[in-house]
Amino acid sequence: MTSTVFEPRARRVASSMRLLVTTRDPHTRQYRPVGFLTEEAGHYTFAYLRRELERSDFRPLPGLVAATKGPMSSGHLFPLFAERVISSRRPDRRDSFEALGLPIDAAPMEVLARSHGQRVGDTVELLSAPSVGIGDDVSFTFLTHGVRYLAEREQERISDLVPLEPLRLVVDHGNEVNPKAQLVTDTDEIRLGWLPDPLIDVVESVENPQVVVEQANGPEVGFHFRLLVRFTGRATAEIFSGPSWDTL
Repeated sequence: MTSTVFEPRARRVASSMRLLVTTRDPHTRQYRPVGFLTEEAGHYTFAYLRRELERSDFRPLPGLVAATKGPMSSGHLFPLFAERVISSRRPDRRDSFEALGLPIDAAPMEVLARSHGQRVGDTVELLSAPSVGIGDDVSFTFLTHGVRYLAEREQERISDLVPLEPLRLVVDHGNEVNPKAQLVTDTDEIRLGWLPDPLIDVVESVENPQVVVEQANGPEVGFHFRLLVRFTGRATAEIFSGPSWDTL
C-alpha cells in the first residue's frame, strides 16, 4: 500500500513541538529511543540519536535512511509518521479523538503526542519530549502500557477513574524484563498499566512529581487508549537534552 504525505492543518497549539521516536527491541520487547521528530512553524525535522547510530544492530527507520548522514527536513510530515495520524477517513476517528481528549481539528503532532502514533502490530511509538532545563516545570501526557495484561478487576477500575484523580508511580519489583519498570496505580495501588520504558529515567529526574488522570475510557476504545495520564513536576536535571540525547 502506498503511503501519502499528510498535509499539515492550519491549527497550531504552539510554535514548536518535539516527539521522541522509539522502537521496540525484538529481543527484550522494550522500547528504546532512536531519534527526535520536531515541528516548528509547520516545518518538520527528524534526527537520529548518536548513541543509536553507534549500535552494532542499528537499522534505519523506513524512509529515513538519509537521516543517518544528518537531520532530514520537510515541509510535510514524513510518511512514516503521517500514516500514524488518525485518518479523517476512519469511521471511528471522532470516537478516537474523544478518547484522547482532542478536538476534532487537532494538529498532526498533537494527535501523535496523545496517541503515541501506534498501529496494530507495529514497533514504533512516539512520546512527548519537551526540552526542559534544571529547575524548570515539566508536564506531559502518556498512555499506560500493558493494559491487556491486567486482571479483569484492574481493567474495570480504569473505567471508574475520573479526570484529575490522583495516581501513583510504583516500582514493579517483580518485573523480570526490566527491574526499573514502573507501574501506574491508583491510590490503593490497584494496577492500571505501566509507564513507557523510555520515560523511566525522565520521571526519576523530577522532584515533587504528580501523576493524575487526564482521561480514562471504557473497554470499547481498545487496550491502548484506556488510560491517558498527565505527569508534572520540577526538573532536577536536564530532560531530553545533554550528551546522552545528542543527535547527528
